[in-house]
Amino acid sequence: MTTGRSHEERLEAYETAKSIGNYLGLYLDRGQGVRLGESCVVSLKDHEVAAVVRGHVKVLTNRDAGQVLLDYIDPQMVVNLNVFHGPGIPDPCAVARKIYSAIEDYITIEIPRLTAAEDEKLEHMTDYAMKLQVSTRGGKGLVWDLISGRVEPIEDRQRGGNFVQVLAKLSSDKYGIILPIAVAVEEALIETGLELGKVKKISHIIAKQKEKQEGGASIPIPWKRFKNANYQLMKESQNQLLMKLAEKFGSVQDLEDFVDSFSTKLFQRTDPKPKGKELEERTRELKELGLVKDSWLGPVLTKEGKEVREYLINHKCELEAEMRRKIRKSPGRPGSFQKSGSSPHKMSPIQYTNRNKTIRLNSGFWSGDLAVPETVIQAKKNCLMRKERRLRISKDDLYIYRKRSYVPVDICLLIDASGSMVGEKWEAACFLAEHLLLTGKEKVAVVTFQEMRSQVVVPFTRNQQDLIRGLNRIRPVGMTPLADGIITAVDLILSSRPHNPTLVLITDGLPNYPLWSFDAEKDALEAAARVPKNKIRLICIGVEANRGFLERLADVGQGKLFVVDDLNSANLINIVKHEKRLMNLAEKTSAGAN
Repeated sequence: MTTGRSHEERLEAYETAKSIGNYLGLYLDRGQGVRLGESCVVSLKDHEVAAVVRGHVKVLTNRDAGQVLLDYIDPQMVVNLNVFHGPGIPDPCAVARKIYSAIEDYITIEIPRLTAAEDEKLEHMTDYAMKLQVSTRGGKGLVWDLISGRVEPIEDRQRGGNFVQVLAKLSSDKYGIILPIAVAVEEALIETGLELGKVKKISHIIAKQKEKQEGGASIPIPWKRFKNANYQLMKESQNQLLMKLAEKFGSVQDLEDFVDSFSTKLFQRTDPKPKGKELEERTRELKELGLVKDSWLGPVLTKEGKEVREYLINHKCELEAEMRRKIRKSPGRPGSFQKSGSSPHKMSPIQYTNRNKTIRLNSGFWSGDLAVPETVIQAKKNCLMRKERRLRISKDDLYIYRKRSYVPVDICLLIDASGSMVGEKWEAACFLAEHLLLTGKEKVAVVTFQEMRSQVVVPFTRNQQDLIRGLNRIRPVGMTPLADGIITAVDLILSSRPHNPTLVLITDGLPNYPLWSFDAEKDALEAAARVPKNKIRLICIGVEANRGFLERLADVGQGKLFVVDDLNSANLINIVKHEKRLMNLAEKTSAGAN
């Protein structure tokens, strides 16, 4: 049940909580701790209470709360909230009930329709209750478990601590719930008869690193520390582990294929795709994680490796969906980049029917679809006003659907796959390709150039699996035949006839293998001249060291040049999305002028 406060008071409290949440986000994202009121400390880090100075709380800046306290793999996923009190043992169930009530009060103000939708409200409350873990000297557990009376014993590290700890898995846009949770904990402590403690000082320190045991894994393994953990936290940590591995291997399917190559059943083994040094490196990583061991058959799965394989097979669809969500997510803020050049090519918009909006027909001629339901309703109204018994549709009753237009931009990525692109730069370019495919309606193609030739890795497609398969075939190595790459990309665009074709060149070097003459740079400039002749937009993305040549290339190709400090995924994605927005904006401006 919600509290007995008036709606205006609850609304004011909600606005305050949202403001505090925005304020917290500024500090938490920078790794800093914040004092809420006099008795609460909140951060994304682990906390330590000073033994000498009373009321002194240390925020351990190098110990992420989720990774240290819940064995999460990704950092900055868990908010650590400590509310301090005097001597005594708070009832964790009473604290959980107060928090659950505060959640209900908060979400019914945030989403007003929930007051009349009990099932949906319960779903939202359950979602929060499954992401909040409460620990006191009397026990611990998820809020969902504690309100049902299911209490787990606490760990030794908290037996002497006079504070209530709440670990909350919250994204930054949900920080508004932090203040209501802190207030609820304080109210529960006061009702129990305990005095609230006072936090007099917060300091930020770097904790001493514990010595690593031999054979320790570089990524935390869920089953090695989750002895008494609930299923929900175990599942989340396994998901994170497999997501990290899938990112390394390119996709969930590639990870599954690679794990299958270590099956203990000889005839079920598959041939691993990575070869040579890459195969050795990937195998070594799985050995360090305790998933693979050596045997007389060669490397085989351990007991934990078999568990991972089974989990991977049973949750494959879920993991692939999570992988797609992660790729769609907008990247962080880009680094600095400098832009030059412009493109003279006009864009060709596509019109489509917007069936969510209708307009009245004002003339006898129209191009579009008749909005039949709205037309019949208007005709019926007019017949009633004219007191006519039979339905008669006249010209004045006609409604049509509005039309909208957008500019489709089919993108061909021309990626440098020479030896200098190996590692993070190549991974960033591949990530860009997948991001564009999953976040837009348009087609994406990939052409690479390396060694002495270029090739169409992925023709224009909307299929993610085709894109992944094509990208996984390429291993950056060798020289930079840029001229051949440009010619191959132009030929692909001409043969595919995409909408508003845009060629995005990504390179960190200079051309060093010619196509027609003995001058690689001259050949590349001559090839670039064919881009504007075929009405193709050109975007060049490169590094400062090669600025002079890239400026000439962009000038000849009548395109734009972006010089970045680093070829990372955030820079690449933000540049391409920025250009796509400008193309749509230019078309809307042009349409408005006409």
